[in-house]
Amino acid sequence: MSINLTPEQQSVIQKAIKSGLVRSVDEFINSAMIALSRPDGGFDKQKARVAGERIREIRKGVVLDLRGMSIRELAHIRHKY
Repeated sequence: MSINLTPEQQSVIQKAIKSGLVRSVDEFINSAMIALSRPDGGFDKQKARVAGERIREIRKGVVLDLRGMSIRELAHIRHKY
């Protein structure tokens, strides 16, 4: 089978490979087909719920007080040029 892709589609696949999301074009296509065959389009509600719970647990007790400074200013405190 021969498939023609637009430059934008090719770019999406190459970015997925470079980022490590998939290892090859074949793996990208297989992953897409599996996701599309699922009734929810590949969105895993259980994994999303667990991820949300983990984020909330990690954030417990974390307080960020910038005292009116920007993050950039805070990063440069005691930085010697």
